[in-house]
Amino acid sequence: MLLSPPRIKRSILLLAVAIMVGSVAAAELLKPRKYWANVIGEPHYAALVPPQFGDWQELPYAQKSVVNPVQEETLMRLYSETFARTYLHRPTGRRLMLSIAYGRDQSNDTQLHTPEACYPSQGFRIEERTEHTVKSRFGDIESVRLVTTLGPRRTEPLTFFVRVGDGVARGSRSRNEARVKMALQGYRVDGMLFRVSEVTWRQDPFELQDRFIQDLLNALDPQARRSLIGGKSTK
Repeated sequence: MLLSPPRIKRSILLLAVAIMVGSVAAAELLKPRKYWANVIGEPHYAALVPPQFGDWQELPYAQKSVVNPVQEETLMRLYSETFARTYLHRPTGRRLMLSIAYGRDQSNDTQLHTPEACYPSQGFRIEERTEHTVKSRFGDIESVRLVTTLGPRRTEPLTFFVRVGDGVARGSRSRNEARVKMALQGYRVDGMLFRVSEVTWRQDPFELQDRFIQDLLNALDPQARRSLIGGKSTK
């Protein structure tokens, strides 16, 4: 004898439907409408980052060696601005490559792609990953160091960090936490990926990368620094 399924009272069913509809409506009402970029001013990094500062001088015809943050067809969807430069360190003759990618809206489907994702997609292998803190006059900057290789002839150590809203967040979890925190304040956060690298076989590549970041921050005014590392730059 087959048992008939239990009947659900109409009142309980209506209550469940009302809860679901209410949850959807509440989520829509709580969805941030304001953009953090409108508060601090949407940055334009190609103009913000100087071509010359301290011991560093731009090499204007060397950009072809800089790895793109993502494939070309997705750039317009993910980013409001991308740019790359190569800088000569005059005292040593070494060349460092800078890449910045900026997204006005860091929603789930338009989050920045970090080098941990984009380098392997372009044929590189990540040989080593280290969490690192760059020391600066304007506060500690949580960053990541990677040692990447492309075949037997190219080794590219790099340092990167990500600004989300008004602060720097290292991993995906901390980036999501920063996004939620800003959402509770009513803002849709922007984001910026900062990456500096060097093609080299040197055993001490990262010290100069830290120096580059520190020198650049020292050369910027407070508002420009905020566009790179968030509110701590106002000190």
